[in-house]
Amino acid sequence: GVAVEPGARLRQATRGRSTEPLVARAELERALADMLAAVAASPRPHGEWQPARELLGDELLARVLGGLSMSSLRRYAAGTRATPDDVAWRLHVVATMLSFLLGSYNDYGVRRWFERPRVRLHGASPAAVLAEAADETDTRLREAVALAADLAA
Repeated sequence: GVAVEPGARLRQATRGRSTEPLVARAELERALADMLAAVAASPRPHGEWQPARELLGDELLARVLGGLSMSSLRRYAAGTRATPDDVAWRLHVVATMLSFLLGSYNDYGVRRWFERPRVRLHGASPAAVLAEAADETDTRLREAVALAADLAA
């Protein structure tokens, strides 16, 4: 069910519905960008647990995932229990932030980045902001993701 609508537009754009080559290309580019954005925004816990555990360690990861117990973390990561939606979106945000940080920091630096208070977060650490966020639209959470993204820019 991920990217159904952008996928349909992408299929239409590849069929060349427009007679204007530049219009057809613009439609194709928009549809492809929307498709990639939809896929990137979709949590994939089975592919995100291992790298997050390796880079952050279970203790820090459990904290940023909202105070998850170690036993639950292990069961979700092993796939013996399905990752609940509220954990999956937080894990996906962590994975997104890690993808931005890896080009700038080593493993130790990544862990420190999550724990350091930030002026842009009004003195809170990205770990605290992530743990306290109510959902993916949280303004402070978006600012924390933007901080990580700035490193990749």
